[in-house]
Amino acid sequence: MSARFWIFLLWGGLIAVNLSTRPLIPVDETRYAAVAWEMWVREDFLVPYLNGDSYSHKPPLLFWLMQLSWLVLGVNDWSLRLIGPLFSLASLFLSRAIARTLWPDRKQIEALAPLILLGCFFWIVFSTLTMFDMMLAFFALLGIYSLLKLAYSDLSSKYLLLLGLAIGAGVLTKGPVILLHLLPVALLAPWWLQTAGFCWRHWYYRIGAGVLIGAGMALCWAIPAGMAGGDAYRKAIFLGQTSGRLVESFAHRLPWWWYLEILPLLLLPWLLWKPVWTGLRKLNFNDAGIRFCLAWAAPVFIAFSLVSGKRIHYLLPLLPALALILARAADEITDQTCWKRAHLVVMGIFALLGIIMMAVPVLNDHYQWRAELSLISPVWGVLLLAVSIAIGLAKAKGASDSAFYLCIASLVASLAVSCAFFEIKADHYDTKAAAQKIAGLMDDNRAISFYGNKYHGQYHFAGRLKQPITVMMDVNSLYDWAKRHQDGYIIVTYKDAEALPESVISYHYPYKSRNIGLLSCKTLLENPSLGSVLKP
Repeated sequence: MSARFWIFLLWGGLIAVNLSTRPLIPVDETRYAAVAWEMWVREDFLVPYLNGDSYSHKPPLLFWLMQLSWLVLGVNDWSLRLIGPLFSLASLFLSRAIARTLWPDRKQIEALAPLILLGCFFWIVFSTLTMFDMMLAFFALLGIYSLLKLAYSDLSSKYLLLLGLAIGAGVLTKGPVILLHLLPVALLAPWWLQTAGFCWRHWYYRIGAGVLIGAGMALCWAIPAGMAGGDAYRKAIFLGQTSGRLVESFAHRLPWWWYLEILPLLLLPWLLWKPVWTGLRKLNFNDAGIRFCLAWAAPVFIAFSLVSGKRIHYLLPLLPALALILARAADEITDQTCWKRAHLVVMGIFALLGIIMMAVPVLNDHYQWRAELSLISPVWGVLLLAVSIAIGLAKAKGASDSAFYLCIASLVASLAVSCAFFEIKADHYDTKAAAQKIAGLMDDNRAISFYGNKYHGQYHFAGRLKQPITVMMDVNSLYDWAKRHQDGYIIVTYKDAEALPESVISYHYPYKSRNIGLLSCKTLLENPSLGSVLKP
């Protein structure tokens, strides 16, 4: 079978297991589904909404794709959860195409790059999530591919249009940050493009034209959306998409070296693959492909490091560049005998992880660490141990075989841990039961409010709610609202079940490490002391 088929098969197995074992995870996945649902209910495909207010935090492309999936397949939660994974799959094949363009004489790199990318734990996790980051990674890759082809095709207009499309779609996915991923490598072209007689003036004209095409695409949505969404929404999408990111980032303030510190973790398990280290020492930094990957990844990495606010998924679009460098390093190894057991160390670590997963429930019964640890099925540990032993005993014929074995084991390890976790915790992340109760109360014309600092829309899509939930941020407002809606209910989140016993909570559900409760207004008014227990 072809390498493309195996990549598709491995990706398909990952996504199928993920879809069948976990729900939409609050608050990000449920929030994005809620925004798409509210646009769908309103039949307003221009301005995103969340809980009755315009939602300016993200552009609309993901929401449009969710609605497109519903238009074709009907409203459901599985088709929207395929969007992120499909962009992950497309990115794997794009990484092959970039490797083929960078190193046309080294076919092995083309085979290794997608396997290394797919086998990274960091990539595996984000391949299964319904978020904007995998889409941004794909459009950044598409822009990178367009830049390469533009450079190597005598500035073909076809690739200029593709570059503009990548920029425009990237802006519609996550705002102008797409330019940060593409412009540095475009501006550094004289360093990585070693072509005599290249017309640099025309190159920079083309880059400018690509940016204008992308900006034009984004404005085709932003101008009518700004006019329809009102003054506050207009200011938010024209001024807040980038500055807002910076302001928001202050909430995640971390030291400049934080990305440097976690980078090795993002490249696991491949940094445990011994031949890569041997190959890295042999790399020639005059190699145009290596220079291209460095010009792609290093400026963005430095820029993100200098910004105080940091999130791990900001680095996702850089991972393909690092995977290409690792693939290029592995291709330096000419002694094929060294690949026979190159995957053995990693298989030993995975086997040890499998043994730990098998032992944890037994040890927990004895030491009583946490009650839920005893509920972990030993099946997941047995599966991981068996796969690790089977692959560890196999002899690789070359780099591709070794990478393939490592990729399979990495996927199995990730799925075993995920399945073990969601086997005992899935109901703590599934908002469907609470959302359907809220929907039932709304159908009975009961007023519903949410007591808390911020409502993220976690019940709207799961309950198919068609009206907003009133948000109360302080206890005085809550009592005033309860007096005006005495047959209504208040959604409260609490940790200490003793402070809010079942006798006062009408309905309660597990929610992450806490609980969700529906407190009737009548109960609240009859128990004034509850006000000191409830916390927004």
